[in-house]
Amino acid sequence: MHRFADMLLLARASFAVGLALLTTACHSPSPRPWLRYELDGPTDLASLGSGRFEGVVQGAAVSISLADQETRVRAVVENRSDETVAVALGPHAGAPKEVIGEVLLRQLEGPAVGASSMTAYAAMTPVAVEGGWRATFYLDQPVGREIKLGQYFVLAVQVEGAAGSRERVYLPLVAKMGSGRR
Repeated sequence: MHRFADMLLLARASFAVGLALLTTACHSPSPRPWLRYELDGPTDLASLGSGRFEGVVQGAAVSISLADQETRVRAVVENRSDETVAVALGPHAGAPKEVIGEVLLRQLEGPAVGASSMTAYAAMTPVAVEGGWRATFYLDQPVGREIKLGQYFVLAVQVEGAAGSRERVYLPLVAKMGSGRR
């Protein structure tokens, strides 16, 4: 009789453990699609594939990545000249007044001496990038609100040189489904 009771207790315990494991497995998040931007038209920037683009604007090297799962749009502007340039980016039309991301300024070479922390960035607000420095923009909400499937906008990157001459390049983008975790 004790043997039957022991087997019954073991069966109940095994069932409880199995049920707990099954419940945990059912509630684990599976990889799900995430929204990201893709090129949707011609651009002045060279395509490097995989959602990456680069070019030179007013002598500053500009690179843009749309494939980073940490942020929607990452833009890096490196100023290798001796002159300070003013960099602004955001939607070409209807730039929101809200914060659309963050910007980080760092020296191209050497330690981050005198560098600022990450600061909030509003669309098309000029940022001074001194010679020998880089500005990295992390745009989580480039149009000022959460991304929606099929959302279209044209990203403008404007660089103004020391003499006051301005140049803009454009990247027409549309929101599509990506894969992986977000």
